Amino acid sequence: MTKTKSRVGLIETKVFFTTLIILGTLYLVAGFASYFIPAGQYQENIVNDQPIKVYQRIAQTPIPVWKIIAAPLLSVTGKNGIKIITLILFIVLIGGSFSIMYQSGVLPALVIRIVERFRNRKTLFLVLTVFIFSLLGAGFGCFEELMPMIMIFVPIAYRMGWDSMTGVALPLLSTGFGFSAAMFNPFTVGTAQKLADLPLFSGLPLRLLIFLITTTLVIFYLIYYTRKIEKHPTRSLTHESDRFLKQKLSEEPGIDNNIMVQGPVIVMVICFILVITVVLGGMVIPIIKDYSFPMIALLFVIMGFGVGFASGDKSNAILKYFGKGLLDFSPTIIIILMAASTGYMIEIGNIMDTLLFHIANLIQGASQGMAAILLYFFQMLMNFLVPSGTGLAILTIPIMAPLADIIGISRQTVVLAYQFGDGFSNLIWPTNPLLHIAIGFGSVSYKNWVKWVLPIQLCLFIICCLFLLLAVAIHY
Repeated sequence: MTKTKSRVGLIETKVFFTTLIILGTLYLVAGFASYFIPAGQYQENIVNDQPIKVYQRIAQTPIPVWKIIAAPLLSVTGKNGIKIITLILFIVLIGGSFSIMYQSGVLPALVIRIVERFRNRKTLFLVLTVFIFSLLGAGFGCFEELMPMIMIFVPIAYRMGWDSMTGVALPLLSTGFGFSAAMFNPFTVGTAQKLADLPLFSGLPLRLLIFLITTTLVIFYLIYYTRKIEKHPTRSLTHESDRFLKQKLSEEPGIDNNIMVQGPVIVMVICFILVITVVLGGMVIPIIKDYSFPMIALLFVIMGFGVGFASGDKSNAILKYFGKGLLDFSPTIIIILMAASTGYMIEIGNIMDTLLFHIANLIQGASQGMAAILLYFFQMLMNFLVPSGTGLAILTIPIMAPLADIIGISRQTVVLAYQFGDGFSNLIWPTNPLLHIAIGFGSVSYKNWVKWVLPIQLCLFIICCLFLLLAVAIHY
């Protein structure tokens, strides 16, 4: 008999507490670093009618111990507080909606239909899924908004004969790579090019080539992995935890009795998915991007309650399902706050600009090719501290773009290095809260995720370095 593992909400207990230990260690180190790293700030000066950022030392600002201890709660008072609160509400509300659709039997039945349609065309399903998610990331800048799809793809992957690692990777890896190899992402490439005084979405041919190569890399990596575990299931890194998933799927409504979803319910779900897709497509418009989380969360809530009523459930049952979803997803609040604490410590300790200043000096003394690669390293390091694409562009591009002029490399190359360093590292840095939440949905530990994703990240690292050297050679 399979032993049921303990859970904290939807996340396996061991995975949850391991995540907290990692995040807690990071924010404590960041907090006490304010006692040792000199404080400094970049201030804008006007030189020859041009705004130039100049670094200046300021008085040391060591963070009181009580603030370090209370950082998870205090992080909502920082400059990213509104984003943190919005993300928490987004995840929890969508969790409640998915709970209604799952407990009512609608979501499991839809999963069964998808699996039955593609059971003999698994490779086609995998290729289409990767391409669609990659395109949403590359074209519209979607990332956080698509993470709830993991809750659908984990059971789909399991029923396909794969594992929960595959179910997590299909949306997460595809969207993350697409977001990083962006062609028209207005929130990373668009923002960076604007700050670097470059034409919007210029340099498209090279970025299109990068997108095609990285998407192909994801497809082949997943094909290789899924075929391996189909032949040898025990070689899956999540083989043990998937036993719990198998038991859960067999017990949930709509799994063994093959509940058939009625036509009106299917039409309703499809209509809502289309509306949500339209909202995602409209994210290229800044005002829609600003309100994308509330809009998508509201649509999911309406869809959840609508599906519940359409499937014949009573109001009390639907509210019970919704409440269960809120409770199951409440542990993600702790993870988000813990992950946000590192950035908050760096912010109030005034050490970010000091790190930025010293790294810029290091880059300035390098050759053009090495400088481009160092810019890539630099952006990856900064993304560890500032896991926000737009925020990282605003912080670093005004300093790196003039530095590139001095070194003799193009500003387009600076944007490319930023694009690589910001996006791809989102899928491996432990300070990204969405990463922990995403892998937690599949009960995948951070250790196993890093072990699984490291080979493709190393391949990607080589590809990025080669493209940066190419950009320098062709004066991109």
